[in-house]
Amino acid sequence: MCDLFALSAATNYSAPRSLPLFAARAGRNVDGWGIGFFRKNRAHVEKSADRAYYEGRYDDSFQRLARIISSKFIIAHVRLRTSGPIDECHAHPFTLRFRGEDWIFAHNGKAPSIESYISKNVRLDCAVSDSAKTFEYLLDGIAELNSKSNSTLSLFLAVAQTVGRLVEDYPGRYNFLLTNGWVLFAFSNHRQFFLLKGSKKLENGLLLTTVGQGLSPENWVSISRQNFSKGLLLAIVGSDVVLQEDI
Repeated sequence: MCDLFALSAATNYSAPRSLPLFAARAGRNVDGWGIGFFRKNRAHVEKSADRAYYEGRYDDSFQRLARIISSKFIIAHVRLRTSGPIDECHAHPFTLRFRGEDWIFAHNGKAPSIESYISKNVRLDCAVSDSAKTFEYLLDGIAELNSKSNSTLSLFLAVAQTVGRLVEDYPGRYNFLLTNGWVLFAFSNHRQFFLLKGSKKLENGLLLTTVGQGLSPENWVSISRQNFSKGLLLAIVGSDVVLQEDI
């Protein structure tokens, strides 16, 4: 199963310690990697169909990015293919420009029923997979439900309603990170997130991952949905979880 990583901070930050640890601890995922970040409010994603970590060695590009990226939000993904071919295009994260903003999305899960979804508004032309279709569905839902208000609460409600419909319309296992560079959304209905703030061994800010027990011998907090909910949605700004709801 793929794994996810996010760093969120109030100012631009790098992740030269936590990103390599993430790649090593999620090393069983052999079908590609990607890192997404923002520079001057524009999204940048670098990815590869190669392994991020193998037999004690890191992919050169992955290791370089871990050192040089500086962004309020950093999202990383290591892939174990469940849908779509193994190539750079289908590696995560994905990015789309939508309503004047760049969005970055990474997904971990399996929802084959959504592969039939056709968006009228946005399209990831090169990627045809359940993850790509989930990204398109989410942006369509945000466009439909979110007013012109740019408040975090308004956007959170739109994402929450869209995710609720997503799980009903296309049942499956969903675990994703979604950001527009101002707020980070994290959702899961089948795995735990592990969260850490103010690390003394890694970077400051807020760290989030699906890797079991976290990335360091510190007090990572396990976060998961309640038994009878459709899933748990978080909104993260800076180094704080500002909204949290079982949908």
